[in-house]
Amino acid sequence: MIVQPDAQQLRRIAETNLARDMQMALTQRLIATRRVIPTRRLTATRREAVACPVAEARRVTETRRVTETRRVTESHPADVLLHELQVHQIELEMQNENLRQAQFELEKSRDRYINFYDFAPVGYLTLDDKGVICEINLSGAALLGVERNKLSSQRLTSFVATEYYDRWIGHCSSVLASDEAKACELALLRGDGTQFFARLDCLRLSRAGETPVVRIVLTDITERIKNEEEIRKLAFYDALTQLPNRRLLDDRLDHAMAASKRSGRYGALMFLDLDNFKPLNDRHGHGTGDLLLVEVARRITHCLREMDTVARFGGDEFVVLLSELNAGKIESIAQAGIVAEKIRTALAEVYHLSSQQEAEVVHHCTSSIGVVLFIDHEASTDDILKRADRAMYRAKTGGGNRIHFFKPDE
Repeated sequence: MIVQPDAQQLRRIAETNLARDMQMALTQRLIATRRVIPTRRLTATRREAVACPVAEARRVTETRRVTETRRVTESHPADVLLHELQVHQIELEMQNENLRQAQFELEKSRDRYINFYDFAPVGYLTLDDKGVICEINLSGAALLGVERNKLSSQRLTSFVATEYYDRWIGHCSSVLASDEAKACELALLRGDGTQFFARLDCLRLSRAGETPVVRIVLTDITERIKNEEEIRKLAFYDALTQLPNRRLLDDRLDHAMAASKRSGRYGALMFLDLDNFKPLNDRHGHGTGDLLLVEVARRITHCLREMDTVARFGGDEFVVLLSELNAGKIESIAQAGIVAEKIRTALAEVYHLSSQQEAEVVHHCTSSIGVVLFIDHEASTDDILKRADRAMYRAKTGGGNRIHFFKPDE
């Protein structure tokens, strides 16, 4: 027996089929609407979307929503709610896609920044106003020879070499008191105690309501300092004996004369010439002669105070500069004479010269020493050297192995 549906059931079935057909029609209209956007409008839309994708998506979606709502309202007022939900769903999907793309680009930028920051060829670090390390990149931690996680909350002063401590404290104070970038060069200590030279480019950053911090770019300049020191040695020191050369001697003599003017004390200059050097060179060669010169330099140095200077003037000639002797001339002559005699005695001792290539050479060599006193700027540096040279010549012509003080009437 077949049961016939009543009128109410038939009505519900018809409404359900109608709603399904309307939904399919609306979907087709939406698809058609997205495809039929004019070319000029589409080009403008894409251009604007590049600048602001989320805002453009909202504008386009809102335009579609209004258009479709008008059409549906005019034809099927009962389906407005369904249409609104479908439009909002499309809008949310578009916004989610844009957000996902923006998040992806943000993560890529963050990764690039981390790589550039951590693996830069220089160290980057931040100090608070008390000089404590707040953050540091991997390169900076490698320069200091300490793991990055162990550097947090440490003071940078703990890595500054003792002799540069005051310089760093003064520099740090000036940075915190200024908005200008400042740089200093000093020696730092690694975690293992080894030393390297670094340049620190510092800049204070302060924001409203926050404690100022100091950003630092840390650069290893050890090689540059070594090269500069090597150039300085070549310019101011004798390559064989490592003693000051004529250029550096002139500079130190100028300083000694200036010091004499301030203190009222005498200084003395000695000119030394070896008496028996040429026969050694002629018999055993320049290599053995060089060994003698190095030994002479060593012996003279051991006879002097730390504040005094011995320089190689050239060949077998040496110059000794004594500063800050005494305010009295007689006492100063006595002091200079004691030092000169000490040098003469040391240089007169026998020399045992040996190298890996040649057998040991035993040599006797004495010296002739001329001495001149100076005070203030009563004579020029050239005149002082000439007087000492003249006194040395007197000692040599007198038989050598002796000391002679300059006398104006000679």
